[in-house]
Amino acid sequence: MDKTSGSSSGGVDRTIAMLELLALAEEPLKLSDIAHRLDIPKSASHRILTSLLENGWARQSNESDCYALTIRMALIGQKQLDRLKVTDLKQPILNDLAERTRELVRLTAVQNNSLVWIGSARGRRSGLVFEPDMSAAISPFATANGKIWLASLEREHALRIALEAGLGQAGQSSASIRSIDALTKALDETKGQGYGRARGEAEEGVGAIAVAIKQGDAVVGTMSVAAPLTRLTDDKVAEIVPLLHRAASNMSIAWQSN
Repeated sequence: MDKTSGSSSGGVDRTIAMLELLALAEEPLKLSDIAHRLDIPKSASHRILTSLLENGWARQSNESDCYALTIRMALIGQKQLDRLKVTDLKQPILNDLAERTRELVRLTAVQNNSLVWIGSARGRRSGLVFEPDMSAAISPFATANGKIWLASLEREHALRIALEAGLGQAGQSSASIRSIDALTKALDETKGQGYGRARGEAEEGVGAIAVAIKQGDAVVGTMSVAAPLTRLTDDKVAEIVPLLHRAASNMSIAWQSN
C-alpha cells in the first residue's frame, strides 16, 4: 500500500500524479497500466478516472478501453502561457527557481561533447552578488554542471573529456581536481548523491550545485544554482536540492516543447 492511501491529501496527490502521467503518455493507457505506474490500487485509479471523466478532463476509448486526457488541459495551459506572454518555456522555470532560492540559476546544453551556457536567471539584486561570465567555457571537472554531466557518461569517456579539457594541467585553482583518481572519486560521489557540487574550484569563493536534465536516458543539459560559498552551506544545499530536482523535471518537459 502506498503512503498516501489513508490521507485526504493523498487523493489530491494521486489525482495530480495521474494528470501528469496521462499528459506525458505517448498514447492512451489502460486502467491496469495506470494503477501499476502510479503504484496505487486499481479501485482507487478507477475512482480518480471516473471523476476526471465526469468533469471533462479525461476520455475513455470504447474500442481499446484506454484513457487519455481531453483537450481541456491544453486549452487551460495555453491560456496561462498567453497571459504570461511566454514564448520560451525554459525561462519561467529558471525565473521561478531563482526567486525561490534567491540565487543565480544557470542552464546548460550538451553540444559537441561539451557544455555551453544557454540561459540564466538572477534571484538576488543586492548584497553579495555573483556576476558570471556567460561566455566562459565550462570546465567539466571543476564545475557542478560538469561533474553531474560527466557522472552520467561511461567512465572512460568522461575521463577522456576531462583530460582533453585540461585536467591536471597548470593554471587551475588550488581547489580544483587535478588527478584521474580524484576525479573518479568525485564522480562516484556525484552519481551517488544525484547532484554535482563545486566549492570554489572554477571560480574562487563561489560554490554551486547542479542536476542533470534528461530526455529518456540521455542527459541533454544541466541546471545549477550558484552562490558565494559563505551562503551555500550544507544546510542551504539540502534546502535547494529538492527544488532543483523539481525544476529539472519541469525543464525536461519544456525541453521538448521549444
